[in-house]
Amino acid sequence: MSENLFASALQALKEKAKMAAWSQWRALGATASSAKPAAAIIDPEALVLLSLTLAEEERRLWDLLGWWARVGSQLLSVQRIKNLAGAYPEAVRLKLGQFAHLARSEGGDFRWKALARPQPARTIRLKKGLGEQPALTEPTTLLLRLRAGFGVGIKADVLGFLLGFQGTWAIARDITEATSYTSQAVRRALEDMAAARFLEVTRQTPAKYRVDPGRWMELLGIRGCPPAWRDWQPVFAFVGSLAEWEKGNASLKASPYVISSRARDLFERHQAAFRRNRIAVPDPQDYPGEKYLGAFEETLRALGEWMQEHV
Repeated sequence: MSENLFASALQALKEKAKMAAWSQWRALGATASSAKPAAAIIDPEALVLLSLTLAEEERRLWDLLGWWARVGSQLLSVQRIKNLAGAYPEAVRLKLGQFAHLARSEGGDFRWKALARPQPARTIRLKKGLGEQPALTEPTTLLLRLRAGFGVGIKADVLGFLLGFQGTWAIARDITEATSYTSQAVRRALEDMAAARFLEVTRQTPAKYRVDPGRWMELLGIRGCPPAWRDWQPVFAFVGSLAEWEKGNASLKASPYVISSRARDLFERHQAAFRRNRIAVPDPQDYPGEKYLGAFEETLRALGEWMQEHV
């Protein structure tokens, strides 16, 4: 794969990521009439981190981040976004500090104080004209609705994850990976929720958990099945690492062998994005040396198609 083809594949994936971001912001009440309606449950912390990743190229995302810091930051988990941010480049983590500063100063949410970093020349803009409250009417805002009703915390997120599994069983490890809380905290939450009969649990080892989506959908006024859970976080983190790589243009002008080696390392580090979402892509072990470049292009294409289909 030539340098131009590789750069084109990276750009195409980023465009799909931008479309995914706009679709999810639209569901939350942002003006994005051309965006495809979101169909899967929105992971709000992952959406903020993706938007921080892409905002340098998509300047309008700064407006949405400023709006969300003011009206929606209370529905975010500070601890969870801090945990998730570790998978993103340092530049994104620095921008998160700017978002936290606005959440503290404009949103009046003191929970963000520890993460807050003053903005250099107000990078994130406070644009007027957007709603004074986030829209929580779309089924895809399920996780945020649960947080609004039950409080921001692990139990609301566990319930949202299980509803997104649409009645199928999940083990504690799956829930821990998806929510990014500690395994001990997840197990304790599951035990409490099982005791309260919020969910069902098997007696086998490892225990499996599920909820009856029909009852919850009736309670929440959602027709049909709940929206599906997709593991957006590892996908968006992979996009973040690719975007950082692309910024260092010299790295894309290296020899095919060096580029393929870097691509292989990136895939290995972010393979959870593919494993957890069951996205079939070429196995790097089947493509020694620079032969992996073509396979990596196919990997990027498959991921872009998955985002477009499942957002």
